[in-house]
Amino acid sequence: MPHISIDVADCATRLRAGQLVAMPTETVYGLAADARQDAAVQQVFALKGRPSSNPLIVHLQSAAQVSEWAAQVPAAAQRLMDAFWPGPLTLVLPARDEVSRAVTAGQNSVALRVPAHPTAQALLAAFGGGLVAPSANRYMSISPTSAEHVAQQFAASDLWILDGGPCQVGLESSIVSLLPDDSPRLLRRGMLDQARLEAVIGAALEGKAGSLRAPGQHHRHYAPSTPTLAFVQTPAEALASPRCGWLWCGGAQPSQGPALDLGDEPQAYAAQLYAALYQLDALGLERLYIQLPPQSEAWAAVHDRLARASQRLD
Repeated sequence: MPHISIDVADCATRLRAGQLVAMPTETVYGLAADARQDAAVQQVFALKGRPSSNPLIVHLQSAAQVSEWAAQVPAAAQRLMDAFWPGPLTLVLPARDEVSRAVTAGQNSVALRVPAHPTAQALLAAFGGGLVAPSANRYMSISPTSAEHVAQQFAASDLWILDGGPCQVGLESSIVSLLPDDSPRLLRRGMLDQARLEAVIGAALEGKAGSLRAPGQHHRHYAPSTPTLAFVQTPAEALASPRCGWLWCGGAQPSQGPALDLGDEPQAYAAQLYAALYQLDALGLERLYIQLPPQSEAWAAVHDRLARASQRLD
């Protein structure tokens, strides 16, 4: 069974020995391994059930380490690092030749992030290098935002989990690609909205390029095991069923089944979303209904996750 720990030094020792440790970040908990040890990196793919064609993000203690991983750091990348690191932003840059292509999924680019969570910072400082740390969950299931979620995901393993409390941001980082001979691209939406990123870069961000692979892009992802439907117009007939659960966005209506209302403020909603999905998914319901938030840039990252976690009802 998993071991939940608060011993940062012990977890760093385990990572140096090629073992896996689940670590907290401000976004979600990550399944960490030494990014310089291919055998450890392969354990991450195996434990998650994640395809090796899906690249991993390398987590660093500070921007000063970027040159150890990136062959080039364009001016736009430096501006983003100065503005948003440590924080929920991942940058895709040209990879140095010595960066393992097991980490980059065979691509000549590497994804880098400096997390803001104090426990993540303490672990990275004690470890002294880069850690891959994709979300600490089974592939395509709900991302974990607490140590208990990780333990639930890997209940049959002896994984060590470094407990840093609940995640404050709650959704995965924004991913921006800044590669030579290509336009700046927003590969994954996070709670740093596109307008703020573009203001710092001084240029528009285009969408994902067809050949460039990035984490979190599968059409089904972040999903409960309970069949889940997202709606704008409430399916009133389902309100009478005790076997239907509800996740509301400030518009809760009386229901016979269990319900949670996360409110209509985007940051607070995002911070609670995955925990709410874990709570409702554990109840053995027949169906889960999610009220869709407003269509606005502030909710863009939430809409992205809900589109991958559910089917649209209307």
